[in-house]
Amino acid sequence: MELPVIKAIAPVAMIAAAAACGSDSTGPQQSGLAGSYSAYQWVTTGESGQTFQLVIGSTLQITLSDNGSTSGHMHIAASNGNPSADFDLAGTWRQTGNNVNFSQTVDNFLNDVTFTIQPIATGVWDLVGVDDFPGTHIELTLRHGP
Repeated sequence: MELPVIKAIAPVAMIAAAAACGSDSTGPQQSGLAGSYSAYQWVTTGESGQTFQLVIGSTLQITLSDNGSTSGHMHIAASNGNPSADFDLAGTWRQTGNNVNFSQTVDNFLNDVTFTIQPIATGVWDLVGVDDFPGTHIELTLRHGP
């Protein structure tokens, strides 16, 4: 009597095993994340107080491609005695669960921040990164959109 039970369970076990092996943890796992993102909120806090980066002229636009590559540009406006800086955002991105990490060709803080995917509405989401660096706390929200 055990043979019919084994025959019934075998197809279910094979489907479950195939589904478990179907993901690649090194590449984007949710192609819906691909698209253009712009800085929506960007605040840095340091010894000089809070700086609202978008208000003083900083910009960040990044495109996430389905193949795991990134392109875009980041401009950090001069503030608190620091000169302005510009960065090419060519590199890669990787999704792990509900998090996104960037690896940019040019070293910048994006390489060290883990962004959390936060749904806003159907088909709209933010990538929210919060991190501390020596002397600076960064809060950056990237909004998906045209």
